[in-house]
Amino acid sequence: MRTQDDGSTPPVPPIPPLPANAFTTEYLDLLAERDEPVTGAEADTAGPWHLEPHPEAGWAVLRQGESLEKGSAPIATFGKKATARLAAAVLPSTGRPPRYRLGKDPDGLGYPVLVENQIVGHIEYFNEDLLAALNVADALIASPHDLAWLLDAAGGLALDHAGKIALARAEANP
Repeated sequence: MRTQDDGSTPPVPPIPPLPANAFTTEYLDLLAERDEPVTGAEADTAGPWHLEPHPEAGWAVLRQGESLEKGSAPIATFGKKATARLAAAVLPSTGRPPRYRLGKDPDGLGYPVLVENQIVGHIEYFNEDLLAALNVADALIASPHDLAWLLDAAGGLALDHAGKIALARAEANP
């Protein structure tokens, strides 16, 4: 586009850097004055997550769209990348409502495991750790993105062995 009298192209003004968020600070400040909806905890941990090398701590776990270069604070840092991958895999499960609940009163089979007030199983002892792990595993298999983080964290040797076991099980139970 030649618009100057000498036939040259006028200089293009530099493009300002993009803001860190599509919403203005003023708008976000207004929203911060309100109570968060019940989905707030899930939204805060849902991700998606990514990893970046951290200059002091090894590996940083950050939300997609955030970066250390932009000044974002990581949700977690770990010395080993495999641990950071595990954190990225399980973080979304920490914010979502648990599907499984543990009944408080045992019956003849143990403590009932409930889904939507329906008994789906029993645990011999009141074991909240087992129930928490069940809910994390449930969240992982419900999200291919998070399951992929878990598989990535497992490494090649574990996946090689797991692949052989999974194939043998599938062949035995078509």
